[in-house]
Amino acid sequence: MLIFGVPALLGHAVLPGDDMTQNFPLRVLAGRDIRAGRLPLFDPYIWSGAPLLAGWNAGAAYPLTMLFAVLPGVAAWSAGMVITWAVAGLSMFCFLRGLRLGPLASFLGALSFALAGAMSAQVTHFGLVAGMSWVPLALLAVRRLSGPPGQPGQPGQPGQQLAVRLSWTALLGASLGLVILAGEPRAIVDGAVVVAGYAIWQVTRLRRRALPAALSVAGGMLLGLGLGAIQWLPGMAAIATSQRGNGSLALFSSGSLPDRWLLLTLVPDLLGGSGSLSQPSFFGSYNLTEVTSYVGILPLVAAFALLARVRLRPRLPEWLIWQVLAALGVVLALGGNTPAGALLYRVPLFGGQRLQSRNILVLDLALAVLLAYWVDHPIPVRGAAGSRPDAFRRKVSGLPHGGRPRGETLLGLLPPAGVLAIVVLSVTWGAGLLRWLGTGAAASASVIGRLVPWLLPYGLIAIGAAALVVFGWRLRPAWRARLCAGIVVTDIVVFSVLAVVSVAPAGASSGTAAAGKPAGQARQAGGTALTLTARVPRPGVVRSVSPRPVSALGYQGRFAIYDPGLLDTTGLSALMPPDLNGMSAAGMPSIQGYTSLVDSAYAAATGSHDATGEGQNVLSPAAVSNGTLDQLDTSVLLTLPAYLTTGSAGAAGQGRRHLGPDQRATWYLGAAAPVARVSVPDAHARADAAAGIEIGLTTMSGTTQWFRGRAVSASELAIAVPAAVDSVAVVARAGNAAAALGAPSVVRRDGQVLVANGPLQNALVPPRWHLTAFDGSFAVFSDRFAAGPLTIEALPGEPAAGASVRYVSRGPDDPVKAMVTSAHGIRLVRAVAAIPGWTATWRPAHGAAVSLPVRADGLVQVVAVPAGRGTVTWRYRSPRVTAGLALSLAAALLISLFALASRWPRLFSWLARRQERSGDWDEELAAEPLERAGA
Repeated sequence: MLIFGVPALLGHAVLPGDDMTQNFPLRVLAGRDIRAGRLPLFDPYIWSGAPLLAGWNAGAAYPLTMLFAVLPGVAAWSAGMVITWAVAGLSMFCFLRGLRLGPLASFLGALSFALAGAMSAQVTHFGLVAGMSWVPLALLAVRRLSGPPGQPGQPGQPGQQLAVRLSWTALLGASLGLVILAGEPRAIVDGAVVVAGYAIWQVTRLRRRALPAALSVAGGMLLGLGLGAIQWLPGMAAIATSQRGNGSLALFSSGSLPDRWLLLTLVPDLLGGSGSLSQPSFFGSYNLTEVTSYVGILPLVAAFALLARVRLRPRLPEWLIWQVLAALGVVLALGGNTPAGALLYRVPLFGGQRLQSRNILVLDLALAVLLAYWVDHPIPVRGAAGSRPDAFRRKVSGLPHGGRPRGETLLGLLPPAGVLAIVVLSVTWGAGLLRWLGTGAAASASVIGRLVPWLLPYGLIAIGAAALVVFGWRLRPAWRARLCAGIVVTDIVVFSVLAVVSVAPAGASSGTAAAGKPAGQARQAGGTALTLTARVPRPGVVRSVSPRPVSALGYQGRFAIYDPGLLDTTGLSALMPPDLNGMSAAGMPSIQGYTSLVDSAYAAATGSHDATGEGQNVLSPAAVSNGTLDQLDTSVLLTLPAYLTTGSAGAAGQGRRHLGPDQRATWYLGAAAPVARVSVPDAHARADAAAGIEIGLTTMSGTTQWFRGRAVSASELAIAVPAAVDSVAVVARAGNAAAALGAPSVVRRDGQVLVANGPLQNALVPPRWHLTAFDGSFAVFSDRFAAGPLTIEALPGEPAAGASVRYVSRGPDDPVKAMVTSAHGIRLVRAVAAIPGWTATWRPAHGAAVSLPVRADGLVQVVAVPAGRGTVTWRYRSPRVTAGLALSLAAALLISLFALASRWPRLFSWLARRQERSGDWDEELAAEPLERAGA
């Protein structure tokens, strides 16, 4: 409540990064559908229409998403955050208590799991954290189902045992189902690794008594798969047709943790942190959120120290499985950076994902459990009879009978020694250490001086941990417990401030640090906004002061944003990029989106999703220029000046134009610039100047001032402007000659040179694209060839004269129902992405309704409508969603019945007696021949 609830009440809800640009708006949209009585299956606002439930990221079937149907968005989000971290901490505490560990040890283990490491750092990826929060509850159920007879929760009567076993099976199924329903495949994979690994360990330790436990655990896992079927069945169908349907090793390996960055498990802000209190922000080539795995120094001490207690006989300690899972978590996080990567890539579901560094959650969970085991009895006490651990404690923890723990001391000192070594190396060899870690030399030299002071707190914590390891065996148990708790809590607070939360220094405004952004990705200054309502641009360029959302610009159709470098993140937020537009019913749809999946054909044609899954607001310049976007009803595109002009003549190789007689060429600058001189490369400069070629400067009002081109050399035309002209474009007209012109170089009044050769310079050209306005620092271009939401085409061999179409419901940007009239039938093209799941129905004015096949016409949908007057209705239903819904309902019913089993002890006692009698009768029948033989 303090971390998530109070800030929300004060108007500062915790919505960082992907939560704000993806997770939150998708859940708002899902909640709106649920409130309207619709299944949240379709998102009309991104990717020209995309799956919502089957797209995974919305968590549309997750129970906490239902809060968005009854509460305001921020309230529902904040409540979900509180519940998620409460579940994570409480479920881990219950699991550790189920392991017969003490309250303090269980509390510290739960605290480390929930509020440190990746669970805390990954707050920006809500689905991942929400899914992992239920894993400890599944582990508790496995523990109860596979524990020895007579343990707490398993009464001795057969009927009661059966009832309780069914209850724990229900809990296992429910928790695993919730992991799936959270909508994050990474959480599903990591949860499966942890739960399956622990279940195998527990069941095999039962030996001859393993069958009932194995059947119960398998049944619970099947129930979990069934409960989550509404998510994974349509989700897997969407993956099969997405850009990840044929995953590559490059996709799998992208985002794998560099092996040298495992040092971040010792000092999490070694490459910069959250930017708190003027601390250097993360300056590595990746992202701090994705590489953070610091659950504290004591969990690492515990993992190493416990190794000294491993004994092969008489039996391996029960906590050894967590050592194995910790090592496995490291291998999975390294992903493609290990030889095992080529094998892991071939694992179904797992091999189709990227960002393997997130698997570090497996390590963090295992370390939290090992911490609890160690804190429960961290050090063998002295050999006095009154303080010697009893037999049970020795059995659980693997303790010797007494004496100074030399092996544990040496192993336990390794993590604190590692932290201190890193701090010392940062002071003595700082720049060299950072270069060894893979950062640039310039960045290393510039930040090391400011970085070192923020590493010292971890050094002090390491000294405290080392003192506990060396001298803790001399302390009384109560003081030892207090010291453990103090170190863990201090560690979590320091980690949260320096590696998770951005705390502004006194007198500065607070804000989230732009971690991981290169220095060149600074916000562009200046900019204006506009208000336009027409699809065809008016003369001139409209400008005002404040940026506004794209939906407020007044355009119809869909929009696109080109800013793959995220050069102006603040301006992007003001524009309300694609996913955010879905938060309002009046939002404007987009041809782009920010989700994990997009139809493979769509992604390939538009370039709106990188092959490795990275990038936001990306497009293929070829798709912008060749008309691909026209059929998607793309009426407006916004971009920054940096993508139209550069500061170097050879930077991007764009901007070359070939003009015939009386033709014009236009180069947009992306911003109003006071132009003093323009030079244009021209191999035949003297001949073209003699033929009367002219160069013009277009102003904000839409007028063009023309100047006669002069040949300043054999290969360069130029104009000098007596009084600098505020221009938004350079224009050339050839007159009576043909010309081949290079990218113009524009000299501003302040001497700055702009070369019109940015990556979009050859794409945003008339007659298709026209600069119509500025919105903040973004230039707004309108597409005159946008197709419109519905287009009539003639059937082969039939005329389309006199045919008409009129909307009946929804808006013109996403029609669901349309009235059609035609004498001979028509092809009706709908500017919505042709993804699997769409059906159409034709209901004539007189007659029965018939189904119409929905086919792909390029990227969009087309239906052949019969002659006559009637209504065409489109419906979307995710493939396999019906089967998934049926399985989920059936599993939910079984889980409910099993959960209530303990309330019907008489029924299960009767069943147990029947089974017992049947078994006795079978034994009597089997013994009868032996008795006769003996007689």
